[in-house]
Parts: sequence; structure tokens; C-alpha cells
Amino acid sequence: MSPSMIPSNVIETLARVQTFARVRNVSWFLVGGLVRDQLLGRPFTNRNVDLAVPTGAITLARALASALGGAFVPLDEAAGSARVVISEGSQRLDMDISDFRGPSLEADLGRRDFTVNAIAIALADWLRNPAHPGPLIDPCNGRHALSRKELAACFPGTFDEDPVRILRAFRFAAQLEFAFADSLETMMARAVEGLVRVSGERLRDELVAICATDRAGWAMTSLNAIGALDVLFPELVPGRAMDQGGFHHLDVLGHQLETVHQGDRILAACAEFSGPLRGPLNAYCAEELVERRSRKSLIKLGGLLHDAGKPANRQVHDDGEIWFIGHEHTGAELALTAAQRLRFSNRETQMISQLVRHHLRPGFLSREPQLTRRAIYRFYKDLGDDGPACLLTWWCDRMATRGPLSRVDQLDQQRARLEELLSPYFFKVEEIVKPPRLVDGHQLMAEFHLTPGPAVGELLAAIEEAQAEGQVHSAEEALALAKARLTQSPQNPP
Repeated sequence: MSPSMIPSNVIETLARVQTFARVRNVSWFLVGGLVRDQLLGRPFTNRNVDLAVPTGAITLARALASALGGAFVPLDEAAGSARVVISEGSQRLDMDISDFRGPSLEADLGRRDFTVNAIAIALADWLRNPAHPGPLIDPCNGRHALSRKELAACFPGTFDEDPVRILRAFRFAAQLEFAFADSLETMMARAVEGLVRVSGERLRDELVAICATDRAGWAMTSLNAIGALDVLFPELVPGRAMDQGGFHHLDVLGHQLETVHQGDRILAACAEFSGPLRGPLNAYCAEELVERRSRKSLIKLGGLLHDAGKPANRQVHDDGEIWFIGHEHTGAELALTAAQRLRFSNRETQMISQLVRHHLRPGFLSREPQLTRRAIYRFYKDLGDDGPACLLTWWCDRMATRGPLSRVDQLDQQRARLEELLSPYFFKVEEIVKPPRLVDGHQLMAEFHLTPGPAVGELLAAIEEAQAEGQVHSAEEALALAKARLTQSPQNPP
């Protein structure tokens, strides 16, 4: 690994940690992801370092935070682990410090989750040559697993000890493109019921990390196969094996899983869209509403849940046609419940629920003979910054619906309409999506002797919509429109 793959400020911070350790005569060891990724030649991207000490991790972490001017965050007092957060401008480094899980470092490594994460090196040794670390401490033969690109458990009870490791297994396999060792899935299947004991926050973080990869569809399908998806998302269970009629080629749950697969493909680089849109779309999807939780992940979770309301709204008509009228509203409530259970922020919960509630709307717009500026404005008026995410969710849904039965000409037409809806958000915001205000409420009240109330807001909304349609361009035209509307309303004469 080249030295440049470990940022210089990270090396400098760890050197200060070693100085701190030497003064206190305590041996510190690097273990886990940084060591693993160095051996794989992967860049240091997650800004997290795991450090192990024989004992006293919490006391040491508190003192280290004070010495480095960082923040101290207790993680697990019973197990003896804490985090020190170092922030430099927009850059953040998390150092997780934990006590040995046994009488020695070797015993500690033997109680970790996977052998590839159970490779350690003394911090002092690592600092001698960060680009080529050694000597390594590897009692579980993690380097052999790395060479085989295989994820293996450190000990048979790893998932019983901490069931969230089931999700971690899928996260690591998805991120590293590793296969599971023999019997690993069997071990996970036996422990899935334990997921109910895991906090929503921990489940959320692993699910988001899975969805940030381009193998989320594989992970969700595999979690379904071992029974874990039923525990994580009971809202999806009624859709298993539920027929949707001839228009769909999969059952309800199968379709939702396929929507995530399509999300992996479509959101990987947004390559199927025209050149000018690719960069803005990729940046939009990468944006984090909460630190380390991107829109890309939330869109895939919205796709997983988008048809959760279908079982409750399934109707079979006399002609055999199957309908799910109103499923988007039922599904939005179920998605809201799921997001709250997983402790997503209010903003993220709103987004996931919005994606489910409005996932049909782009399809209706795509069938219009002509897409008007008013229709585009109203779409973004209702969805705001979640508008592009809703459009992408619909496209993942659309591509998952017909499978091999899709007509190429129809897909091309709908993709063009999709781009027609996406482009204003990125290129014509002030023209169509959110026109700048030409007059405010005070001006309207002064001009037409109005009192504060809903009528003023309705006039402002009418002016903004007229701007989006290209009918109003100045304050004078805005006031003229307001006057005309008031003239038509006997309750508010001009």
C-alpha cells in the first residue's frame, strides 16, 4: 500500500496517540478495518480506527480525548469501550478504544466477529512503516481468509453473542465482494431471532451501510432467504408469495427485492441517463442528510418498502384483474413505522415515507401527452428536495416491474420523460421548481388592504405557480395577477 492511501493527518493523530500511550506505559494495538483494508490495498475511506488496550479503555479514552482536544463518547461501559472523535474542519476521525475481550490480545482477537477483522499490530510497530505494516498478530489466520476473499467467523457462537453481526457479515461481503465460508449462513440462520434484541440504531447503521454498496439487492435477498428480513421488516412478510397479476412477473415481496437490485444497477453511476444529468444525480445521491447516511441508501430502503401496503389493499375483480388501489398511502404509514423503529432522523423518516407515498406519481406524469411546467412545478412543490429521489425510486420500481416483458420503445419513452422531470431540479430551479419571490405578503396586504390570513398565502402560491408557468415575470405582473384573483372573489374586493 502506498503511504498516500493513509491520510497524513491520520498518521499524525495516531503518532500523538502513541506518545500518549508511551507516557502511560500502556500497549496499544491497531485492529480491525484499517489493518484489513491495508492488506487488501483498499483506500482509507470510513474515517474509523479500532484500537485495543489490555484494560482501562474508558478511562484512557476520556484522557486521550482531553489530550487531543477531541470529544469523548462512551459506547459500552460494561464491555469497556469508548470513542474519541477528532474533528478538523469538515474531516472527522473516530477512534474506537476497547478493552481486551479476554486475558490476552490473542484471546481478544479470538472473540471478534470475523477472521479478517481479527488481525492486529502494535501501534508502535505500525508507525514505524505505515505503508507496509508489520509484524502482524494473526491467531485466527485472517490473512488466509483475505487471500481467499472469504468471510469466516472467529468462533461458532459469534452471531449468538451479538446478532447484529449477521448484518455486519452481509455488509462486509457486499463492501469487499467476499464470499461466505461454508456453514456461515447456517450459523446466521440459527441466530436471526436474536435480531429483535438489537437496538434500532445499530440495525439502522448496518442497513444503511449495506444499501450504500452496489450489492444491496443481493444482501436483502439473502437476508430474506435466512429469515432475517422477517425480523428486520415485518411489514414485508404479507407480500411473500402474493400474486400481483399478469402485469408483474414477480410476487409482491420478490418485486420489492428486485427494486433494490435495480437500485444497485441504476444508482451505481447513473450511467443510463444522459451525460449532463449524471454528475448532478451522482452528487445528489451521495449527499448525506445525516452524517454517513446518504440519499442513495434511503432511496434503496424506500424501494424495498414501496409496495408494503399492497397486501392490505389487494382486490381481485370479477374479470380476474388484481388491483391495489390506495396501497401507496397504506405503505407510507408502514414505512413511517419501520423508519421510526429503526431510529432514523425525522428528516430521513419523512423522506422514506414520501418516497413510498408518491412512488406512483411519476408514472402517471409519464403517461401525459405533454408534460406542462405547471405539472413539474406542482410535483416539486409537494416533494421539494425529495423530488429526484422519488423519480429515481419510481424508475427502479418501473425497471423491476415487467422484467423480460418490458417493451424497449416504451422504456425509452419513459426514460425521456423521467429526464424531463429531473432536469428542472438541477438546471431550472428558479425558472420552474422554486421561482424567486417577486412580492411578499406585506406588499399584498398594503396594496389591497388585506388582513393577515390564508387568503394572502393563497395569493402568494398563485403568483409562484404563475411564475413557474412563465406567465408572470415581474412584481407589477404579480400584483396584477393578485388583483385579478381578488376581483373574482367577492369576499376580498380589491
